[in-house]
Amino acid sequence: MIFLVLSFALNSNAQDSPVAIATVGNSADVPAGRAVIREAYSRIGVKVEFRSYSAAEAIATSNSGVVTAELQRIDGISQDYENLVQVPIPINIIQGAAFSIKYRFPISGWHSLRPYRIGIVRGVVFAELPTRGMNVSLANGYEELILMLENDQVDVVVMPRIQGLEAIHSAEITEIIEMDGVLETLFLYHYVHNSRLDLVEKLTPVLKQMLLNGEVKRIHEQVITTVKITE
Repeated sequence: MIFLVLSFALNSNAQDSPVAIATVGNSADVPAGRAVIREAYSRIGVKVEFRSYSAAEAIATSNSGVVTAELQRIDGISQDYENLVQVPIPINIIQGAAFSIKYRFPISGWHSLRPYRIGIVRGVVFAELPTRGMNVSLANGYEELILMLENDQVDVVVMPRIQGLEAIHSAEITEIIEMDGVLETLFLYHYVHNSRLDLVEKLTPVLKQMLLNGEVKRIHEQVITTVKITE
C-alpha cells in the first residue's frame, strides 16, 4: 500500500514538472517557434520551460536527454541525432542566406559557395550539412561569425536571413552585404527525446490543427509585431 502511494506521488510530480526544451540563444527565429510550442503544450496540459544554449550545445543536450526536447530544427536531423524524434508538423520557417564584404555574386544553390572560404555557426545543422566537403570555418556564435568575416578569415558567411540581418545591424558593419537570392527555404520542426514518445503522439494532432486553421501564422505575426514594437 505504501509503495502504491509513493509511486502515485512520484508519477504526479513527474507529470507536473515542466518539460525542458533546448533553444538556440540569440537566434532571431526562436521567439516565433517558442510561442507556437508553448501554446501547443498548453493544449495538452503540459508546462514547459525553455533553456538557452549555443546551437551546438542545444542539439547535444537534447539528443543526450539532459532536456526533453529541441525547440526547432530542420527536417530529418534524426538521421544524425538518433535519440530525437521529429514531430511531423512544421512550426516555423527560415531562409538560408549568404553575406559577404568583398564578394558579389548571385546565389543559385549551395554549390555557388564552393569556390569560397565559408563561415558558419557550429551546430547550425541547416548550414553544416550542405557545406560538408567545402572550405568551412566554424564560429561559436553569430557575433564571432561576423567578426571572422570582418577580419577576412572567411569570404562569405551563411546564416538564417532574419538572424543575419539582425546580427549585422547589431554589429553596425555597413560593408556587409546580403547576396542576391536565398540558398534554401526550410521548414523547422519540433523534436522530442525518444524517452517521451507520448509527447509526439499528443502534439502531432494539436500542431496539425493549429497549422491548418491558421493559428501558427497568426502567432508568428503577433510575435513579429511585438518584437517591432519593443525595439
